Amino acid sequence: MDTKWIKAYYNARGLQWADQKSALLFFLSEVGELAEAYAEVEGAILTSEEKDLMERFAALGLEADEIVSRKPGWIRNNDRLRKQNIAHEVADCNMMLSVFMESCANLSPDNALREKMALKLGCSSSDLERLLEPYILI
Repeated sequence: MDTKWIKAYYNARGLQWADQKSALLFFLSEVGELAEAYAEVEGAILTSEEKDLMERFAALGLEADEIVSRKPGWIRNNDRLRKQNIAHEVADCNMMLSVFMESCANLSPDNALREKMALKLGCSSSDLERLLEPYILI
């Protein structure tokens, strides 16, 4: 995700940009919220083992949230209620992963994935699109 939109959103809401450790903790918190939402919406199709896993992810996400919320200047803007919107939780994960990547490596997750794909395919990043074009499914 292009962080210029995230930065504009943060500015519009009066939020501060997270350092890499805080961004990673926020990301882990969001993964916990996603697990919680998924278990709530799709719980009927989950095995007991999968439900247990989702509960553990949710608990660890809450723990990450509690840790990062103690940092001066951070205000939790979601009370972890109403988790039924999986798409919004995925979007939050994407946003915080993007913030982490920029804070940590000055790179977007999309660009990092393109670099990894090119490396595995033995081509340059600039040649990746041309190389993958014949494989795009319509």
